[in-house]
Amino acid sequence: MHPTELFQELKSHYGVESDSEIAALLGLTSGRISQLRSRPGMLTAKQIVSFVQRASAIERQVAFEGCIRPVVEMYPLDISRSKQDKKWELLATGKGHPRSQQIRNYLESIPGIYLFYDSQGCAIYAGKTEKQNLWKEMTNAYNRERSNHHAVFVKHPTTGATFSPAWKSLRQPKKTQVCLYETALYFSAYEVTPELIPKLEAFMVRAFCNSLSNKKMETF
Repeated sequence: MHPTELFQELKSHYGVESDSEIAALLGLTSGRISQLRSRPGMLTAKQIVSFVQRASAIERQVAFEGCIRPVVEMYPLDISRSKQDKKWELLATGKGHPRSQQIRNYLESIPGIYLFYDSQGCAIYAGKTEKQNLWKEMTNAYNRERSNHHAVFVKHPTTGATFSPAWKSLRQPKKTQVCLYETALYFSAYEVTPELIPKLEAFMVRAFCNSLSNKKMETF
């Protein structure tokens, strides 16, 4: 096989056009690609094996370096009510909040892994999404009632025209079922290679099993 045939097939298979892109795939320089094109001889089996080894090494490097990418970490929630469905949204977005809008736009474009934290920065919930986007999945989780997510509160009357001091009617703190929007103050979001998402979430849930309110103990 002549090098030109190989390079043309690689361009067709990977959807690239330039020799520099082929060079990046094979771990070669553009000059080396041009040199191989101009040679009259055919590729040897040893050369082809060398190309495969180089391409495999590059794929491994890309896979390890780009498989998990932080989007935001320990980012403060700035919740607002959605006008459409009345749900709590993680950030106030729109014209007056350009940075938050950009974060939302980015989260709406990717799948991945996320965490919610309480006021002390302790992780209280971990989740994932492989098919829908991170913003939608996080918003749904943030508003969802969770039977095993609790906090200790004192229930106070909030209606009526009269007030009496607490010493007249002592109210005891009680463990109460709550939503994440009542306890979470920070969140992290990570862009993750889709094939890795289930195993990574399973690892996180199992690693934080004593502090997360996740109901299901994920398996690898």
